Amino acid sequence: MKNLVLVESPSKANTINKYLGSDFIVKATVGHIKNLPKSSIGVDIKNGFEPKYEIIKGKEKTVDEIKKLAKKADIIYLAPDPDREGEAIAWNIKEIIDEINGKKPDIKRVLFHEITKDKVLEAIKNPAVLNESMYESQKARRILDRLVGYNLSPFLWDKVRRGLSAGRVQSVALYLIVEREKEINAFVKVEFWTVTALFEIQGGDKKKFSTDIEGELFKINGKDPEIKSEKEAGELKNRLLSIKNDYSIEDISKKQTYRKAALPLITSTLQQEAAKILHFPVKKTMSVAQKLYEGIEIGAVENVSKKSLGPVGLITYMRTDSTRISDEAASAAKKFINEVYGIDYIADKNSPKKSKTTASAKKVQDAHEAIRPTNILLTPKKIKAYLSADEFKLYNLIWTYFTASFMSQSIYDQYSLTLKGTYSVKNKEKDEYIFKTTESILKFDGFQKVINENLKNKEVLEEGNIEQTQNENHPSSIIKIFELLSKGDPASIKKADVFQHFTSPPPRYTEASLVKALDENGIGRPSTYQSIIANIKTKDYVVMTTESADTAKKGSTTQKFKPTELGMTVSDILKSGFSDIINLKFTANMEKKLDDVENGLLNRKELLADFYDKFMKNFKDAKVNIKNIKGSSEPTDVICEKCGKPMVIKMGRFGKFLACSGYPECKNTKEIKKISQDGENIKPENEETGEICEKCGKPMVIKTGRYGKFLSCSGYPECKNIKPIPVKVNQSKIPCPTGCGGYLVEKRTKKGRKFFSCSNYPKCEYASWMLPEKAEKQ
Repeated sequence: MKNLVLVESPSKANTINKYLGSDFIVKATVGHIKNLPKSSIGVDIKNGFEPKYEIIKGKEKTVDEIKKLAKKADIIYLAPDPDREGEAIAWNIKEIIDEINGKKPDIKRVLFHEITKDKVLEAIKNPAVLNESMYESQKARRILDRLVGYNLSPFLWDKVRRGLSAGRVQSVALYLIVEREKEINAFVKVEFWTVTALFEIQGGDKKKFSTDIEGELFKINGKDPEIKSEKEAGELKNRLLSIKNDYSIEDISKKQTYRKAALPLITSTLQQEAAKILHFPVKKTMSVAQKLYEGIEIGAVENVSKKSLGPVGLITYMRTDSTRISDEAASAAKKFINEVYGIDYIADKNSPKKSKTTASAKKVQDAHEAIRPTNILLTPKKIKAYLSADEFKLYNLIWTYFTASFMSQSIYDQYSLTLKGTYSVKNKEKDEYIFKTTESILKFDGFQKVINENLKNKEVLEEGNIEQTQNENHPSSIIKIFELLSKGDPASIKKADVFQHFTSPPPRYTEASLVKALDENGIGRPSTYQSIIANIKTKDYVVMTTESADTAKKGSTTQKFKPTELGMTVSDILKSGFSDIINLKFTANMEKKLDDVENGLLNRKELLADFYDKFMKNFKDAKVNIKNIKGSSEPTDVICEKCGKPMVIKMGRFGKFLACSGYPECKNTKEIKKISQDGENIKPENEETGEICEKCGKPMVIKTGRYGKFLSCSGYPECKNIKPIPVKVNQSKIPCPTGCGGYLVEKRTKKGRKFFSCSNYPKCEYASWMLPEKAEKQ
């Protein structure tokens, strides 16, 4: 009789089936086949928290087929994914097979960390055993989530409104988003100014060599500059210019600096880098990675195989928090780098640099490796024809990060120069000003060679997404300049510019930064990040906002999490009533305990009993102490314009809103206007201006971006015209000297220098560094 191999995915089954041949039947379960019931809690709390699993609706046919095949099989290989969820599926299959009457087949556990022919055959030849501790850990997680969700959701129904839900880990993720929003709302921007100056330096033999160098004000009397207003900046600028020729080189130095490659990717960093570089949502990243892992048809590949390779799993398992690389893969990487780039490009060690130190990295399962290509010889360019556009982009990212991690570090020559000037007034202490300039010249590119080859290719990525890794200045000229200068060389200041800045609030979370925060705080596991993000997005607790076009890179946009008022209300209630349960430290510690269960160090029932006692105490107290806001209304002094009755504040699907107290006779509702700290109404985001877009003819509106307000075409996204809001010189609107009907506005160059131009720009191109005489008289 044939052997039976059971996996989750049909595509994975298809790939493995072609490797194993006619002696094996490969069948897919298409995910889990058992789960807790939807109609009840499904946990026998009094009997050691035993789960009451049942066959998932719609999976009955699959289960019957498994039983029929199992009766005829001599050996059954359980080969779901090598993680907790995969182990649970394997155990659920075993439980079903154990129900079969008669002769029992031999059951073995198979772990496929790579789906290539050699590795699949090797795994079949050397099977593992079912891991009961890992299954216990998965059951503990599932039961924890059910205990929390089954109690918190009805609690929110009673206190807020029907249809709400809450989860153990998802509530912590919502907490992060809400607390960040509170930081943003409480943020008060602080003005500060910086100063740069252009110097002429005399150096070389007999000081015949002259060069201009720009530096930034670095120290004032040995301390960091604190310039808080335009007035202070202007006074300082005048002092600096008055020193004129009394500057000199205080110090000039050269040193080598080094930059190491990043570690190979793990689940969290794959999701982060794919979001930042490829603009992939987490769900898309994991979906594409799953395809690359399970196998893709690859034809003939130059210098690899003249024949079609068939289905090949291109990457290792993509749910991992380990940065470990096998000796075999490390040796292959070194050999490839030596042959393609040369021996100088091989890193000193056989494996990547130091291990990750984030909270989740302390939970590494050493059987797993980092996410890497299964065959480094299958370079992205060689197999591009066999991949979809998204598959190619993600494979290219994974392959490049892995290869770079085994390459030598980049070496820079860093030149640093400081200039000193002293300002003195009679009978007063001297003020000492230090300006500094630094230039870095790439001496040896190291790992950046493969980065530049693959991740800066316009066919791979949108231009501008990868940080520049090489100095754009001419290295030879910079080296020559610094070699001709020496300490004590005189300098004179030619000009100084002052620049206004404001501190910025912390940014809202993107999918990538939220995954990073979860990872750093030890919340969740690699296999759960995707579901956490998905659950948050499907609820009414957050909305995804698009970053304003004035801050987006090269026309791209970034989706960010913004909590709704309902989300903030729910988070605050959970924080108030369940502070011992819904918090970062507790949730991270629970992850550690789940790992202890997996490692056989802690009993599942003890973990659940300890949690349940504390949770139910919180739950009972919260039911009594938390105010019920469901159906409640707050009186206001706003009068309904339709019937004349007072309006009241009520809680709706997305938060609070104004409703007529005459409901249901009057169904008038209104959005609540936001109030500023001084009691004024905050104007709507899209404030009308009366100005017309010169590109498409539609009205221009005022929008608020990350760094303040700006003018945007109301026809966005079809028309992406944006420009700064004109700052009027004064209330009287000084007329443009050309007589075009416009008025003068104050603007600044990129360097911060002030000038005046016409408000009708670009139709009128009048511009002047100074106000016209007529304007000055006004």
